[in-house]
Amino acid sequence: MFAVLSGCSSSENKGSSFVATVLENNGNSLLVEPREGSDELRSADKIVVYVKDAKLIGEDSKEINMEDITVGTQVEISYDGAIAESYPAQIRGCYKIKVLG
Repeated sequence: MFAVLSGCSSSENKGSSFVATVLENNGNSLLVEPREGSDELRSADKIVVYVKDAKLIGEDSKEINMEDITVGTQVEISYDGAIAESYPAQIRGCYKIKVLG
């Protein structure tokens, strides 16, 4: 079952985004905690973000690899707006993750 926060497509110009802290990096997914006050935090305090097709961007706006994203890092996650209602919640439509400075 999916809770749709926004009925947008997965193109980079549409969808939703939120800031979160990385709790775990599992190689093909991140476990994150949404920032206080975000709509996503109202859905779940922990979210698994699958990054299969996501563009990964470092603080310097250059592409990075998954191993460059470490526990404790603040990231901005851009996704299609759909969050699976499970625990932890799940985002499969992630198209960009940007490391914040």
